[in-house]
This record gives sequence, C-alpha cells and structure tokens, in this order.
Amino acid sequence: MTTADKPVPAAKPSRRFIDEKTIALLRRFLRDWVAPHRNLLISTLVLSALLAAVTPLYPYIVRLSFDTLMGGQTEWLNAILAAIIAAPLLRAVLLYLQTVATNRLVTRITTDIQQRSFRHLVGADYERLTRERPGDFVSRLTNDVGYVQIGTQSAINTAIRDVLTIVALLGYLLWRDPVMSLIVLVVYPIAALPVGIISQKLRQVAKRTQLELGDMTSLLTEKLSSARLIKTFRLENYAAAKVDKSLEDVFRLRLKAVRARAQIDPMLEVLGAVAVAGVVALAYWRISNGHSSVGEFIGFVTGLFLMAQPIRGLGNLATRINEGLSALERVYDVLDEAPTIAGKPGAPALAVTDGAIYFDDVGFTYPKAKDALAVRNFTLDVPGGKTVALVGRSGAGKSTIINLVPRLFDVTSGRIFIDGQDVRDVSLESLRGAIAIVSQEVTLFDDTIRANIALGRLDASEADIVAAAKDAAAHDFILAQPNGYDTVIGDDGSRLSGGQRQRLALARAILKNAPILLLDEATSALDTESERLVQDALARFTQGRTTLVIAHRLATVQKADVICVMDAGGIVEVGTHAELMSRSGAFARLAQSLLLVGGEGG
Repeated sequence: MTTADKPVPAAKPSRRFIDEKTIALLRRFLRDWVAPHRNLLISTLVLSALLAAVTPLYPYIVRLSFDTLMGGQTEWLNAILAAIIAAPLLRAVLLYLQTVATNRLVTRITTDIQQRSFRHLVGADYERLTRERPGDFVSRLTNDVGYVQIGTQSAINTAIRDVLTIVALLGYLLWRDPVMSLIVLVVYPIAALPVGIISQKLRQVAKRTQLELGDMTSLLTEKLSSARLIKTFRLENYAAAKVDKSLEDVFRLRLKAVRARAQIDPMLEVLGAVAVAGVVALAYWRISNGHSSVGEFIGFVTGLFLMAQPIRGLGNLATRINEGLSALERVYDVLDEAPTIAGKPGAPALAVTDGAIYFDDVGFTYPKAKDALAVRNFTLDVPGGKTVALVGRSGAGKSTIINLVPRLFDVTSGRIFIDGQDVRDVSLESLRGAIAIVSQEVTLFDDTIRANIALGRLDASEADIVAAAKDAAAHDFILAQPNGYDTVIGDDGSRLSGGQRQRLALARAILKNAPILLLDEATSALDTESERLVQDALARFTQGRTTLVIAHRLATVQKADVICVMDAGGIVEVGTHAELMSRSGAFARLAQSLLLVGGEGG
C-alpha cells in the first residue's frame, strides 16, 4: 500500500482555527529558530512596516491628480508628475530591501534546521539510522524543510507585510470615506470560515504528501544506486514502473492540494467583485448628487484594488502555514528522538593498557526481533595484544559481536570490559577512538583517495597517509590513478575495483593506529597477490594490538592466537587451530566443508 492509499485519521471537528498543539508548535519554532536571529527579524519588520506605510500614497496621489486636473489647476502638474514617479520609486527600493531581508532570514532559519537535523541524525543510534531508509532522511532534510521555508516566508510576507499593507490601506480608506469602507469590512470577512475549512483539509493532505515524498526519494535513491543490477538483469522497465507509480501517487496528492487551494482565489475574486460593485453603486449615487468627486471615487477604487493582492495572499496564508506546520512536526519527530546509546554524564575516558577485551555472559536481541536472541551466553576472554578469530556459519552472530564492542548496539544482558572497564561506563568518544574497524561492506566517500584514507585521522600528515597506503598494499595502484592521491573515486568508490576499495578501507584503519582492531573479513575482496601483501601488512600491524577478526579463509584463521567457533549466537568451541582440528568437532567440520576458504560473513 502506498502512502497515497494509506488512511489518515480525519481531524476532529473544531470551531477553533488553531488548537493548543499548533500554538505550542509555533512557540517552539519561534524560540528555537527565529529568536536566535531577532536582529534580522526586527529589520524585516521595520522594512515591512515602512513598505506598508508608503502604499497608501498611491490612491492619495491618484485622487489628488484627478481632482486637481479636473479643477483646471495645472500649476500643480509638475509636482503631481514628480509624486507619481517618486512614490513607486520609494516603494520599489523598500520592496527590494524587504525581500532581501526576508529571504535572508528565512534561508538562515531553514539552513539552521537542516544543519541541526543532520548533526542530530549523525549522532543518532546506529540502530535508528538502519531502521529508516536513507531516502526518508533526505526527504526530511529537503522536502520537509522546503515546506517549512515556504510557510515561514508566507508568514513574514503575508501575516506581517501584507497585513500591515491592508491595515494601512484600510486606514486610508476609512479616513477618506468611512461609509464606502464599511462595504469592504462587511464583505471580505465572509471568506474566513470556508478558507479555514480548506486549510484544515490541506494540512491532512500535506502530511500524506510529505510521507509519499519520503517514499519517492527513497525509491529514486535505491534504483539509481542499483544501476549494475538493473542493467545486467534488464530491469529498466521494472524500475521505471516502480518509480512511475510512486511519482503518480505524489502527483495525485499534489493535485488534490492544488484543487483545494484553487478554491480560495475564485472565492476572493467573487467577494472582491461584490465589494467593488457596492462601492461603484454607492459612488455613482453620491457623485450624481454632488456629495463626492470623481477623484475621490478613483482614489478609493485604486486603494481597493491595491488591497486585492494582499487579501488574496491572506487567503492562501493559512494553507501555506498548515503545510509548513505539518512538515515542522516531522522535523521535530527526528530532533526529539534522544539516542539510547550515549556516554554517561561525566564518564571518564577509556584507559587502554593491554587492550584486553572480556565478554561476560553477553546476550543481545535486535530491537525488531524481541524474542530471537542474536547472541546468547557469550563469555570470551580476548587477551591484550592477541588475535582472536570468530568463525561460524552465516548468521551465527559474529558480526553482532563485532558491533557490540564499539557500542553500535548495547548488550541486552551481560557486560563487555576493556582492560577491566565496562564499555558503558566510559565516554563513548574515547571508546570508539580506541577502536578501528574494517568491514566487508566498505564505505568510501565521493572525495579524493587522500581524503578517504585521512578519515582514519583527520590531522594526519601526507607522509602518514602514504605510509598507511603502503602498509595496505594500496600505494602502487593509487599512483596509477589519473591524479594519484588526488583522484576523486566517485560515490562509494564506484571508480575503483572491490579489492582497491577494501585496501583503502584497510589503509584508513592502519592510519588510525588504534590499540584495538576489528576486522570483518577484511581481505575477502583481494586477489591472491594483494591478499599476500595485505596479510603481511596485517601481520606487522596486529603485532601487540588486540585484534578481533571474523574470518573464513583458512590462512587467516591459522594465524590467530585463539579461534572461537560460534553457532546460533553462542560459543561452540574455543582453542588454537591445532587444538580444534585435533578434536574433530565443529571447527574441523567447517574446515572440511570448505567454509573456511571463502564463505560469507555472519
């Protein structure tokens, strides 16, 4: 079921156009995002007020022009012509300044929202980030914030500038002709009730549209990043059909919003015509009876027409703000999620001496699988400076153990110690700073080779980067690239082979020079020659360094000081290679079935 087909709970009928929840949301928005830029807001308000104050000059000059010229007072012609030019010129300057100030404020606010939202997401739990598709996060940072931007801009330009303009023009009209002004005051408020109802409907449509936009963004990201699969399996039509359906769902929702908005302008158009007709009828009667002049009438109508545009803007204001509020709720949904994995306040830094790791009766269950233990009764002593290999069939829980050490997930039961310190009692920053990890799933950024290696230590010198590349057997292939270390490698290193990508990831870990190394089949994508070079580099690099390695290649396993055989989340056997082979148990069966030659990770 697509978002367009998902039922959305109908809003409870209310006589109030704005409820307490909305008021609270607006207050929070003003406090969090607007208040820090109060100086910009004040300058915008001042310019909006000046712009509104200048606008009534138009009908005044028009009235003066007609009355003066029809009275034959031509000596005032030059002054009138100058005023006709000066008034629009002054308004144009103020409009330019107000537009720039408004856009600067709104753009600053939306940029702040995007920056804080991204920082919050980066700091969120690993489980939280893997629970939702990247495209959904992208949609919140782009589509949702875009709605907030439009709503904020509408609020400033309409709720402030246009309202002040209406007040200024209405004040002028009341001053010049209170009787005819009453017609306007009676007719236009009639639109308030239907406009409010339409706005409530639009808020519901906006929520559904924003959800569907998230689905669409995720789908586009997924299909465009799967070009190899789509091409080799000839799935172009399949992918296009999926995207077409999502785009059609977005189209239907947007069209529904357009239809709702489209009702407002015709409604105001008709009411405006009624107001003008009433003014014309009254003016005709008064002029024919000598109670008013043509100039007075033309000036009044000019003011009335000048009010038409801001009144229309006011009619659409509620819809824009409701769409923005709906998006703002989704933004706060992300910002209000506090990470569950965090260092305790005032927690000391991890003090690494030997780098010994001790798993004390560890159990773990993934949040979505409440009853299925991924790791159970796992007790293992990893001596400092030694290499321990985790082996077992796919799904045995090996990668879960690797993820628990740097607290990408927290244990469900039991404890993990590093040099006698519970990993939950030390600062998260120091814990992860003491650990380097190389996974089967290599992640590289669309940047230079140098920049990707330097992620291991951002302040590393050129010599350190080159040395790490050499240790990872990457230096030679890097020099063969078009721009050497300055070669941009594409999204996730798409311009490199699998083996090259993995060697860069290994160079990054070597550069970090952390006392604890976690390897998740780090040599799985290397050719024979590169593997030999990397194995030699790892042999040097892991000396005196605590290493926990997930391995399937017999050559890697044989070099481990201790081998831990896992199955169904628990430990089956522990020992050296020779000891385990002599027992003819689970490890021996794995070796004989070739699962320790080049199998998959678990």
